[in-house]
Order: sequence, then structure tokens, then C-alpha cells
Amino acid sequence: MLIVITGLDGSGTSSIANKLNELDKDSYLFRTPSKEYTERKFMDEVIMKESGVAHLLYYLSSVVFMSDYIKKHCDYKNKNVYMVRYLVDTVVSNRASGFSIDLDYNIYGNQLLEPDLTIFVNLREEERQRRMLMRGKDTLDEKLDDNLLRAKFLREYKKLLDSEKTIYVDNDDDLDKVVMELKKKIDEYMNKK
Repeated sequence: MLIVITGLDGSGTSSIANKLNELDKDSYLFRTPSKEYTERKFMDEVIMKESGVAHLLYYLSSVVFMSDYIKKHCDYKNKNVYMVRYLVDTVVSNRASGFSIDLDYNIYGNQLLEPDLTIFVNLREEERQRRMLMRGKDTLDEKLDDNLLRAKFLREYKKLLDSEKTIYVDNDDDLDKVVMELKKKIDEYMNKK
């Protein structure tokens, strides 16, 4: 089962994914862009200024790569695959920036894996900002300091996420407690399927 974990940068998506992966011993954990995509900072700081489309295609290609990788190398039909950031994140980011792009899992004839479940991580903005300052903000993080752009991101997520296949989680509490409650919700969702 492909479980996408998404939310604004700094909301704790990676921390939650790591904990879920630890609890779920036979699961896989991936991120987009993956480690094969080594020039993320250059793409975000230089390429994006010159060509928004090139920037979009970089992130889109990282999603296509991970989908193809999982199909070829993972037992995703019998084990959980936790994915931090996926197609919805690329689409949301680019739509909020003014690009017209649809959430389409067929990319140039290549059918991407569609999430079986999406987890959207919420976090109070003050706490998200505190965490971002602690880890250091990159170019895209700084853009989300803009209240209007951040609101656009959240509206786009709301439009695109399928309410039947999305669990919303507040990450304002102790991480272990949040993850244990989330794991129960995931198990309940899987048992209904």
C-alpha cells in the first residue's frame, strides 16, 4: 500500500514517516526527491529563477522515478510504502506559484502509482516556524513565510486531497503519541479496505 505523507515543510512529515517505518518493520520509506536527485538546492535557488518549467520538471521527474522504482523493486501490494512528498506536493507547489497543472497520475503515458492513503500533517504555524528556524530555512521554506502563499498551498491541498483516502493529523503533541494514534487510524483504514 502506498501511503503518502504530506504537509507544509516543517510540519513533521519526515519525523512521522520515520517513526511509522520503525513501527512497521516490513515497510519501505522513501522521499521525493530521492537521494539520486542531488542538486535540489541548486534547482530551488538558481534554476527556478530562470525557468519555472524546468524546476517543475525536476520535481515531476523525481516522482516518476520513485513510482517506477517502487513498481520494480518493492512488494508494494503486500507491504506498506511510506512516501514523504509525492505528486500532490509537486502539483500544489506549482499551482500555488501560478502554474496550471493537474493532479494526473498518467505522465506522458507512464502510469504512476496512486496513493492508497494520504496523511496530511498539520502543525500550528508558530511551532512550524520554530522548527524551521532550528533546522534552517531554504529558499522554498522562506516563500512559505508569506501568509498569502501559505494560504494558497493549504487551499490547493484541500482541493486535491481525496477526503475518503486522507487522514488529517495534528502534530502539536508528543511525536510518539501522535504516531501511535496515527498508526491506529491507518490500521482502521486498512481493515475497512
